[in-house]
Amino acid sequence: MPATPRHTSRARVEAKESSILNAAEKTFAEVGFDGAKVSDIARAASVAEGTVYLYYKNKQDLLAGVVGRFWTQLTQGAEAAIQPEATTREQLEQLGRYHLNSILEQFEVVSLTYRARPQQEQDLDQVREYVRVFDRIMQRGVDRDELPKHTPIGQLRDVFFGTLEFSARTLKLRERPYDHSVVTNLLAIMVGSSSPTPSSAKDKEPSNRDLMNTLKSIQKQLKVADNSSSNKSS
Repeated sequence: MPATPRHTSRARVEAKESSILNAAEKTFAEVGFDGAKVSDIARAASVAEGTVYLYYKNKQDLLAGVVGRFWTQLTQGAEAAIQPEATTREQLEQLGRYHLNSILEQFEVVSLTYRARPQQEQDLDQVREYVRVFDRIMQRGVDRDELPKHTPIGQLRDVFFGTLEFSARTLKLRERPYDHSVVTNLLAIMVGSSSPTPSSAKDKEPSNRDLMNTLKSIQKQLKVADNSSSNKSS
């Protein structure tokens, strides 16, 4: 069935918007947000400067568009990376591998996300939709009895993403490639601390001390792995 004029017009609009976002992402990554000019972005997108303003009201709005697209694509990729039939640990490993790789490959864009503070509830929703991928994995683990009933999903989510993002920055600063030991060491402690317990302690809520000990163990294991990798490369 041939495309109708309306569909053709919409496709052109979406293509032009995508071109503008691509140009904005490239320009921001090269010269930073403060150094970027809308006129330069328009030139890179092969459109008039006025055309950019038809889609985005200012440079901050452009940045929000770039970051919003990043989160949307990140969520779609994460969902595709996870195998539904896999165990909870395997799914967490798949998500961890995907997340760490994505940050390393798009490090400049990730850096922009810290500059683009959410301006609207919609911006926060994009971030929440991504982290819900982790939440769903953990909840399935609880439902399958692979994790304890009172697993602190929200707190472990912070441990999971926080550790991977910090480790990605460390790898970048040291000009090192993807290191899967970051993921395996993290899961060995995080999932191990959440493994099913005997029935006498099964319904006991994890204490703040337990969570702090888990965090310290993660930091220690990552440090050991990092020192080991450094010794091998020297």
